[in-house]
Order: sequence, then C-alpha cells, then structure tokens
Amino acid sequence: MKQLLLAAGLSLSVLMLTQCDRTDQKFTEIESKGDVTFAKATFEDLARGETSVIDKIDWPMLEAMGENLGSKYSQFPSETQKREFETAFVTQFASEFQRAGGSPSQFTNWRVSYHDDLKTEVAADSGGGTVTIIVTERDGKERISGLGFIR
Repeated sequence: MKQLLLAAGLSLSVLMLTQCDRTDQKFTEIESKGDVTFAKATFEDLARGETSVIDKIDWPMLEAMGENLGSKYSQFPSETQKREFETAFVTQFASEFQRAGGSPSQFTNWRVSYHDDLKTEVAADSGGGTVTIIVTERDGKERISGLGFIR
C-alpha cells in the first residue's frame, strides 16, 4: 500500500511539473507572438518613415545591417544631436528602402526565428531575402535593438 501511495504521489508530482512546463511554454509562445506583432508593426512604420517609430527603437543598443549604430549614437553629447540622428536614421532608412523598390507588404512569413530570456529574433521573407529584427525589453518597454537582412 505504501508503494502504491508513493507511486501515486510521484505520478502526481511529475504531472504537476509537466503542466508547469506546458504553461511556461504557452506563456513564451504568447510572448513571442507579441514580439512578432511588435516587430512587424515597427518595421512597417520604419519603412514608411513614420517618426513615431523613434520611441520603439533602443538607440543606444541599435545594430543595423551589421553596424553598431548604438555606439555612435551614445557618443553624441546632447539630446538635440541624438534626436537629429534618430530622425535622420528613420528618414534615410525609409528613403533607401523605397528607392530600392521595397514595400512592407512584400514581407511574408513573419515568425520567431530565435528566442531566449534576453531577446527575440523575428524574421520575415521577401523575394530579395529575409529581414531579421531583434526585439528586446528595457525599462519595461519593448524596443527594436537590431535590424539585419540576409540575401
């Protein structure tokens, strides 16, 4: 009888642990889907040159197309210079993107390509390649800290 109770208790413990793992996994999946939505909307705003996107980018940490723009940004001594950099980046990104014939609607198959406790990498495909967007959280707010393109 003792063995039966011990086995039943062990089975219940394993079941509870399994359910906790599933709950954590579902939470991570939901959280990641939110990152995909955030990344897609932010990329679309950036591609259209909407300045409202400025507050969705983690400027001191930004890496774009393999270049550490965050370090350059952090060297600006004044908030005015930083704001000018932010505005110029958004304007130039949109201009170059559109000049190259790009459109946000060309990107499909938005998905999480990597996720850990620190970041989520979101990817989307177009005829010319794959865009990758790194979503991180700082100060309780989601932000884009990386943009890349793979041909």
